[in-house]
Amino acid sequence: MSDALSSSDNDNHANQVSAFWGNEHRDARKHNWLEHPTALECINTRRAGDATLDLADYWRRDFLRTPAKLGLSLGCGFGLWERIALQQNLCERMEAYDVSEAAVAQARIYAAEAGLSDRVTYGVIDMERAALEPARYDAIFGISSLHHVQNLDRLFAACRAALKPGGLMFIDEYVGPARFQSAPHVVALINQLIQLLPSAYRRSVYLNGALRETYSNIPLEWFAANDPSEAITSDQIVPALQKHFAIIDNKPYGGALLHMLLSGTAGNFDPHKPEDAALIRMLAFFEQELEQAGTITTDFASFVAKPLP
Repeated sequence: MSDALSSSDNDNHANQVSAFWGNEHRDARKHNWLEHPTALECINTRRAGDATLDLADYWRRDFLRTPAKLGLSLGCGFGLWERIALQQNLCERMEAYDVSEAAVAQARIYAAEAGLSDRVTYGVIDMERAALEPARYDAIFGISSLHHVQNLDRLFAACRAALKPGGLMFIDEYVGPARFQSAPHVVALINQLIQLLPSAYRRSVYLNGALRETYSNIPLEWFAANDPSEAITSDQIVPALQKHFAIIDNKPYGGALLHMLLSGTAGNFDPHKPEDAALIRMLAFFEQELEQAGTITTDFASFVAKPLP
């Protein structure tokens, strides 16, 4: 794949991505790793050293004790991050953009329902071609959106210029293999863990409740047919970021195993049952130990970065 899309290809790409992300995937997402309360406690501990501090709490504690006057949210989707950032006083005001008109329209509704319409402005832009006003923002956020961008170098260059002196870029992202194509030994580990789990924990919402027996990488054809932006250059986020920013905080928090191991099945683990919560913690501990041993690498991380001079 070339480094840059032609204008017509870019339009088609953006339209397909917009259509895919114009629907809220609420039912599917609540069964995944990043939304399980116990898994989130493990993530919070790795990131902030405190299971009770979520991402916004952590960034406010360590970097935004004084709220940023104006923040920018890239790839805002349905506006959850902006509502969190404003309600938890990370920013006084925000501007937020997404390629999906339907998502942006819904984000405006949610902001109004939360009484935040006077503090956030939404718009539609394609991050592959976005023009950002120089020296406008005190903070820029990329929350689970940058792995959808192909031309990362262009975007990070624009973000670098768009930050005011002293401004910071905040990223929470999937930075694992492009297109979720895990290495063979990682796929093998996931399959071994699937077989070790009792059947009650292997019933998948993606299989209509049937038992999940094996895992294999998502066929590449799925991306072209559904979302051509999904994890398109996820493995290049950190190298591209470092061309324009100095990373001042890097908190890896796993996912090489748990992301796909618990996809569609995380809802089977009842966070109110001690044995279920303990099993999630043991899986997270096992994953972290394999990272430290160099057997696997982290697939998810949070970063704070400052523009290079």
